[in-house]
Amino acid sequence: MVKTVELLHEIRERLLTEPFIRVPATIKEYESIADERDLKIEYHTEEIIATMGRVTPIHSILGTRLINILSNYYDNLVNENFWVLESGACVHIPNLQSYYQPDMTVINGEIKLKDGTNTEILNPYIVVEVLSKATQDFDMSEKLVNYKTIESIKQIIFVAQDRPWISTFTRTQDPKIWMNADYDSLEDIAVIDNLTVSLKDIYKKIF
Repeated sequence: MVKTVELLHEIRERLLTEPFIRVPATIKEYESIADERDLKIEYHTEEIIATMGRVTPIHSILGTRLINILSNYYDNLVNENFWVLESGACVHIPNLQSYYQPDMTVINGEIKLKDGTNTEILNPYIVVEVLSKATQDFDMSEKLVNYKTIESIKQIIFVAQDRPWISTFTRTQDPKIWMNADYDSLEDIAVIDNLTVSLKDIYKKIF
C-alpha cells in the first residue's frame, strides 16, 4: 500500500509539469493504480504510461461523434452483433502484457474478457485513438505496433483534433499485411470497416 501511494504521488507530481510520462513498473504496480479516475493509465513493455484523465472539448466531441456514427451503422445491420464502447474500456494484449485505453473500441460478436476480470477486453475489432500533441508519437509508433499483434483487430484508426486528418490501418486477407490510408481534407471520404464516412460529418462545426 505504501509503494502504491508513493507511485501515485510520483506520477501526479510529474504530470504537473509533463503532459505524458513513462514510469518503470511491474504489472502488479500498474494494477494497483489502474482505476484512478483522474488519470489515464496504460501499461506498455514494463512501463506505466500516464497522462491526465481530462481531455479537450474537441477530443470529447470527436470521440462521441464517432461512437454515434458507428453505433447507428452497426445497430442497423441485420444478423450482426457488434458492440461500440466508449473511452475507458481497457484492451489487454496478453502476450505483450500491455493494457491500453482507446478512445473507442468496437467488438464483433461475444465480448471476451481476461479471466478473473470484467473490464479487460481481449478481442477488439476496431480501435480508435484521438490524437493529442503529448501522446501522438507514442500512439502512432509503439502502440500501433502492439495493436497489430491482436488477432481479432481488423482496423486501427487515428483521428487528429488540430486539423481534419484521419489515418486508418486495415488488415488485409494476409494477416501480416496492413493497408494504410490517410485522409486530410473535409471533402475526403474515409472507410471505416464497411462504412464510408465523410470527414465533413466527423469534423462538423469544428473546421
